[in-house]
Amino acid sequence: MVNSRMDRKQNDVREMEEIDLLELFRAILKHIKLIIVLCILFGVGGFFGTKLLIAPKYTASTSIYLTPQISESGSLDYNSQMANSKLVTNAVNLLTQNNIMSEVAKDVGLESADSVKKLVSVTNESNTEIITISATTKDPKLSKDIANDTVSTFVRTMQKNLNVRNIEVVDKAKLSYIPSGPNVKKNTLLATMVGFVLGCGYATLRFLLDNRLRNKEEAEKYLGIPVFCEIPEL
Repeated sequence: MVNSRMDRKQNDVREMEEIDLLELFRAILKHIKLIIVLCILFGVGGFFGTKLLIAPKYTASTSIYLTPQISESGSLDYNSQMANSKLVTNAVNLLTQNNIMSEVAKDVGLESADSVKKLVSVTNESNTEIITISATTKDPKLSKDIANDTVSTFVRTMQKNLNVRNIEVVDKAKLSYIPSGPNVKKNTLLATMVGFVLGCGYATLRFLLDNRLRNKEEAEKYLGIPVFCEIPEL
């Protein structure tokens, strides 16, 4: 008997939860026009806000390659390859050291090494001795100059201070007027999602703050007595 009563109570709770979720879904549907309007307004705002308020950025990239030595038999020297693999990690860190960045700052007309370092990113392609240096600024020519000057300064410093002469420039940075950012589509989509969330949040809040008894079941639950009749809507 006890188990059957508990089962009935659990079933009643599940039914009420299902009814509440259904009512919440209906409440959201009642405000679907508002939600659509908010999505459109926020989406348009995100699109034009990105286009008009955020300055475009331009990225220029160049790559260097640590060339392995060739053995007398004409094959790649294994020890040289292993040494280059270890040198790659050091090179990635050395490229943005203050001595390199300070020289680049003087060459391109920026204030300090830190101002250049914020604009430069250095990456290493997995399982290779190729290092890519990218510069991103609001001026496409400045981006190109920073990327190329970083590489040339690094190569010159490595040759002078460490006698490392197996660094080759694979591809120099080129001037490009095609912006790399901001991402207009992404920002528009995110703004549209914000409008959708706000619309649904408003509908949910209205539903939760609505203390009216909307049906017979809610009246019976609130009053604790059975409802024997309902007055139909005219």
